Amino acid sequence: MRLVVSDKIQKITSFLVAILWVSPTIIEFTVTIGKQTYSWPAFVLLFLLPIIGLTYLIYSILMKKWWLCLFGLACIFSFPITIALGAYLLGP
Repeated sequence: MRLVVSDKIQKITSFLVAILWVSPTIIEFTVTIGKQTYSWPAFVLLFLLPIIGLTYLIYSILMKKWWLCLFGLACIFSFPITIALGAYLLGP
């Protein structure tokens, strides 16, 4: 039972990460943290996804799911991956 719940939570959070990664192309607004204001793409790519990626990385090491380690690393390096894909697909 615990394994089934864990797998469901893992699938839901993976889907959430995919939506977060695509959301900067669709949604544009600002996020204020203290006195700093950030645009939504910068907030997602530079703060949210790396934090989620770090938790995925820790989770993958603890649960010995090494394929999930790649997903965590992709989240941590989401900004360079997005910039590289944009440069490749759209040109410099």
